[in-house]
Amino acid sequence: MILPDDSRLKPFIAQRRDQLTKSKARRSLGQIQGKVGEMPMTRGFQGALAAYYRANGAPGIIAELKGGSPFDAGFRTLVPYKALAEDFEAVGAAALSVAVERQSFRGSYSDLATVRGAVNLTLLAQDIIFDVYQILEARLAGADAVVLSAALLGPELAAFRERAASVALDALVQVHTPAEVELALKAGADFICVSNRDIHSFALTPGTCEALIPLIPADKVLVVAAGGLGTLEDRERLGAAGAKAVLMGTALMADSDPAGVLEQVLGIETEADAEAG
Repeated sequence: MILPDDSRLKPFIAQRRDQLTKSKARRSLGQIQGKVGEMPMTRGFQGALAAYYRANGAPGIIAELKGGSPFDAGFRTLVPYKALAEDFEAVGAAALSVAVERQSFRGSYSDLATVRGAVNLTLLAQDIIFDVYQILEARLAGADAVVLSAALLGPELAAFRERAASVALDALVQVHTPAEVELALKAGADFICVSNRDIHSFALTPGTCEALIPLIPADKVLVVAAGGLGTLEDRERLGAAGAKAVLMGTALMADSDPAGVLEQVLGIETEADAEAG
């Protein structure tokens, strides 16, 4: 794991390590592997996004559910995961993401399992992964895909991708710089998330997606755009740049009407819009 001295990720890693120690004490790696072996087949997160794009000719939205964010204030104190997941599915999200980190995102694998039981959409577990045990946790909770950071995993990225594949999870490799794009491609990634936000500094750099997406071979890799996105214009702009899906979280969850924001992003005209027009 690569962690610069000034990385703002350090407290999250420390807290996650503590959680993992407790989890491993309750259930060993061998025990969790046994349970994962009994799980039904995953639903194909990457395939669902590709199918949405083929059917609609526009990027699908991965709607992220989370209880907080270290980047933004104004989040709700209680997240109705089941109801929101059902609303996002009804509105037309292509897939869902569930943040499972507790310290700042106030999420858990229990929340992911709740969402899994509520909808038929494919699910992405949004975690800070640095231990293969976390991959198995995600699989056991009902995830169809996990996020792997090229910046965090470095030369271990290929091995983590292989471990995810071994339990039928799609690995969405997150990148923020040209060097990380190169690393992801060398590791064999065919599913890449280009983010405007750096994982270590938390800095948001608008335009990163548009700058990096052209570096990725469109015929071999399905690209997701993320980081500070939340409007119809964002979806259209990133679609024109080559993204096949767009991940949106804060723009949805910080609003009093998350499903309403998703409707706007998807360009769905509501009754109120029709009356106003």
